[in-house]
Amino acid sequence: MSTPGGAVGAERIVVVGGGVGGLCAALALGRAGHSVTLLERDPVPDAADADEAFSAERRGAPQVHQTHGFLARLVVELRDHFPDVLDALLDAGCTTMPTTADLGDPMPGDDDLQVLVVRRTTFEWVLRRRVVDEPGIDVRTGVGVEGLLADTTGNVPVVTGVRLEDGSTIDAAAVVVATGRRGPVDRWLAEVGVDIDETVVESGLVYLSRWYALPERPEIELDAKLGGDLGFVKYLGVPGDGDTLSVTLAVRAADKDLRSALGDEVGFEAACRALPGPDRFFRGGPLEPIGGVRPMGGLLNRRRRFVDESSTPLVLGFHALGDAHTCTNPLYGRGCSIALVQALHLASAFADHPDDPTARSVAYERAAAAQIEPWFDVSVQMDRLGADPAGLGHRSASDADSVTDAGSADEASPDAAARAMGAVFAAAATDPIIGRAIARFMNMLATPADLMADAATMTRMAEVMADPDAHPLPPREGPRRSELLALLDKEAVAS
Repeated sequence: MSTPGGAVGAERIVVVGGGVGGLCAALALGRAGHSVTLLERDPVPDAADADEAFSAERRGAPQVHQTHGFLARLVVELRDHFPDVLDALLDAGCTTMPTTADLGDPMPGDDDLQVLVVRRTTFEWVLRRRVVDEPGIDVRTGVGVEGLLADTTGNVPVVTGVRLEDGSTIDAAAVVVATGRRGPVDRWLAEVGVDIDETVVESGLVYLSRWYALPERPEIELDAKLGGDLGFVKYLGVPGDGDTLSVTLAVRAADKDLRSALGDEVGFEAACRALPGPDRFFRGGPLEPIGGVRPMGGLLNRRRRFVDESSTPLVLGFHALGDAHTCTNPLYGRGCSIALVQALHLASAFADHPDDPTARSVAYERAAAAQIEPWFDVSVQMDRLGADPAGLGHRSASDADSVTDAGSADEASPDAAARAMGAVFAAAATDPIIGRAIARFMNMLATPADLMADAATMTRMAEVMADPDAHPLPPREGPRRSELLALLDKEAVAS
């Protein structure tokens, strides 16, 4: 992937969507010399600081107030391509946190294994300010797009611009759509005669998140992330900038009793105090909440392909990016990283194939197949494993309460393969070779194929799998589902 730069073959490009994906695409393309018009449907006020940005509500982007992971891959790409953005984030109070603290002496490559501690709203606020200040980028907020303009007289439809909700149009040499997972990409393309291949695998989860202001307590120490998986509930605590912390609880969409109990503010905090990990933040007393409990449903894994089996583009002059192209379960925190990586690949495709929309589309989709689609496959596989590979060996009849009560027939005794894989993830906590390999994998710096091609990693993993009993699984701590429901019911009555 080449670094965007220069103005060879500069074109007028419309970017639809002002979230992370759209902002990254606009910045990458604008700095490559293209004339970019960024259209965002929601009015976005010019916030004075990060806290004001957090307080703003976005009708079209409710996910901005959910817990977000900013993986090491994102930090590396910012460092290498947009260092001024990374500097601005650090100046705004964001920090980086290493993922190798428990893996012995420093090793080459550890500088890449730093995650970014920041709220999604702060990340967008800093990024948007850079985009607005960039010459050649015209940012228009409060402007909705109704559909695409296209020339459909040839064998392959060619998108030539967009039609706005007020009936006006904007012509463009290319349209980049970053409208998120709910955006109308399929409808817009169908209206101009394009039928894309789409694979959807539901996660079956609903998230509930709440933000808190962290008091100055000497006993509170933040990790890059703090989470667990009890089968019937998954939980994740992530620090943010500005002395904030978010906790997200994920339950099965079909588990109405638990969803209802956790959606209540009293029940949510009672669960946080009962779950190992988040409980330590509440030991010294209640935290100051920033807003209420925010639910988010409709979570899925989705892969879209914009070329046919022979890699021939199905549409020209059109590119999807981020969740509008490939969407993964947000539990794994890959969304923002995927969007930035795709924005850079798209800018490279424009730079490498000026004035050739066919070659550009082929190059961009080839990069997506190699660098983005594997994360869709990984997310689907991890969902099937329960999202917690380290807990594979814990599955047994003793989990019946946490599984059967949640309405799932996914009840199985651990087999040798599951126990061996669980041992690998258990060893990753302290083993310097496996730990770094898993950290690179979880942070999108290494695909599964990359891990399998690493002889040292595969040798060490084979040794662990050959003797899994030497690497005992950490105990699965926490209440059973019935115990948690009883606790939440008791708290509700007391309140």
